[in-house]
Amino acid sequence: MAYQACEVADLAAAAVTLEDPTEARRQAARVLAAAHQLTEAADRLADPAAPTDSLQLFAYEYPEEAAADISEWVRRCRGRDDPDADVRARG
Repeated sequence: MAYQACEVADLAAAAVTLEDPTEARRQAARVLAAAHQLTEAADRLADPAAPTDSLQLFAYEYPEEAAADISEWVRRCRGRDDPDADVRARG
């Protein structure tokens, strides 16, 4: 589910910079499609069985690598707001 949330955030962030109404509409459709996938992923959390979605199955089988991917995404997003965040994070 974290991957889907990251995808929604990335697509939405890209949408706010668009000036062409046609491209903005296309990007909005991408955001909505990603949000639909996020909703489906959240619905699957209620099912105690192992995930069947390929991304969720990867996270289920390799939680450390999936966590590292999410950590990288968070660090990258924080860098958008604060260009020096990456430098501080590395010490």
